[in-house]
Amino acid sequence: MINVTVNGTEQIKCNKGDNLYQVLTAAGHVFAGNCGMKGRCNRCLVWNQDTGSFVKSCQYIVDRDISIRLEEEQLTGITGHKMNLPTEQRKKSVTSAYGIAIDIGTTTIGMELVDLNEKAVKCSFSTLNSQIATGADVVARIQAADTKEGLEHLRSLLFSDIQKGVDHMLINTPKAVDHIRRYVLAGNATMLSIAEGLTTENLFGYPFTLKNSDIRVIEQNDFIASPSFENAASDVICLPNIAAFSGADIAAGAVAAEIDRDFSYRMLIDLGTNGEIILCNKEYGVATSAACGSAFEGCFRTANIFGSNIFDMLALLLKRGQMDADGVLAEPYFESGISMGNNMKIDMETIRAFQLGKSAILSGILMLVREIGIEFSDIAEVCIAGGFGFHLNLTNAVTLGLFPQSFQGKMKVLGNTSLEGAYLSLIEPGFIDTINRFKEKIRYVDLSNRSDFNTIYIEHLPFRTY
Repeated sequence: MINVTVNGTEQIKCNKGDNLYQVLTAAGHVFAGNCGMKGRCNRCLVWNQDTGSFVKSCQYIVDRDISIRLEEEQLTGITGHKMNLPTEQRKKSVTSAYGIAIDIGTTTIGMELVDLNEKAVKCSFSTLNSQIATGADVVARIQAADTKEGLEHLRSLLFSDIQKGVDHMLINTPKAVDHIRRYVLAGNATMLSIAEGLTTENLFGYPFTLKNSDIRVIEQNDFIASPSFENAASDVICLPNIAAFSGADIAAGAVAAEIDRDFSYRMLIDLGTNGEIILCNKEYGVATSAACGSAFEGCFRTANIFGSNIFDMLALLLKRGQMDADGVLAEPYFESGISMGNNMKIDMETIRAFQLGKSAILSGILMLVREIGIEFSDIAEVCIAGGFGFHLNLTNAVTLGLFPQSFQGKMKVLGNTSLEGAYLSLIEPGFIDTINRFKEKIRYVDLSNRSDFNTIYIEHLPFRTY
């Protein structure tokens, strides 16, 4: 056996020939990596104390004893703790009733513990989705979950994350123990398929059919097993999806944002690992999705540098003339990139990933506007949701061509509308029925089937205002 020493104190035993990333992950050190062990994202770098250099753990084969150093900010922060609550904290009250709202994002899982009587959030929790170790985007998860074995692996990772979140919130709100009455899960169709125990081969190729278009209920014992729930009777509800790539996350978020409240057209743009867009009014609407994932949600070696920060940096490079509108760095930065501090640099690969992502979003917006047959000026309001959107500088987003210039003055940032929709599904009678009625009037537009999409996409690659 070979010894891997972590931070000078922890000893992990493994076999010669084992992959270091997998060894560390199995021991509970879950990285925020987002490239599926392809060696691209640099999120799994560890300091080899024997050689005095960084190594990519996903590319490192252990062939001898090794001592490494891990920085806390590299990890997802989900390595666990156990429920250990005093007996007196388990006393029951017939009047107590709590629910848990969960947004299962491809990159991030958000949770809220809600007092159903007070309709108030008592505690919240968020963490990176541990499934990210299998790949950053939805396509990677679909591939990983298209067999029973792969599905069970991803499902186990997901439920472990949720369990830790539940335990965390109950430790901070002990009076809720044994009084969880309902869970509501929102997320894209792939994440909910995994939660529901549905293999994903139906999402891998045309015609991309749904197995879970309607509301579904998971058996509690199948969903989560904790001593804190031994006397509780909980419903576990998965919200309905619109289409294979327009999920319950944006459906619930759109209803929460009330974008269909009157005859004026409103747009919801959910910017996370996947870009989902809905344009609608009271009577009718269209939806689509655009791949923007690992560029927007991905980050560099230090965990505090995220996609929205990179957008600001690109806008600065464009303003300074260090990058042109085509995304080409000026000399002498073209070959080696340009340092932006914090052990991070912008290079051509980074720029290209953002360029492709931002053009996909803008092209999706344009396609929906054309599909409805209106002008940008006819849109009364644009709601920006999602983790990436929450921190986005809207002026820079317009400058770089993520959003059209005509959206200025109409945009408002809402945060996690998917989690808000799950919360409202807990506390408002009839809210789930409203989601069902909403999705029935939304038609999904598959951009891959549109002959004009590629032309529009290429036309909007440059970093400029539109």
